[in-house]
Amino acid sequence: MSDDTDRVVCIVAQGMYADGSTGLDIAEMWISTIVSALVQVQDARRDDPKAAPTWGPEATPHVAARRIIARLLDAGWRPPDSDCLDLNDQAIGDAS
Repeated sequence: MSDDTDRVVCIVAQGMYADGSTGLDIAEMWISTIVSALVQVQDARRDDPKAAPTWGPEATPHVAARRIIARLLDAGWRPPDSDCLDLNDQAIGDAS
């Protein structure tokens, strides 16, 4: 993201924290915004490939996913432990 975008993200987050929002509330708001914007840009580009030039060529689900992960990390989320990622089907079935 650009420095200007980073500043806007920080200013909005500071205001939301001041209003009592949690880091996850803020991440949820940004994620909703990113997904909505991606859908609108892709829709617009179907009709006019030059639409939304400020998004650049990266209006893809992959880039949106990276932006979403960045917001989650900013909110304090952390990836699960490797033990959690290595569960086999039997262990998952036993948990229910």
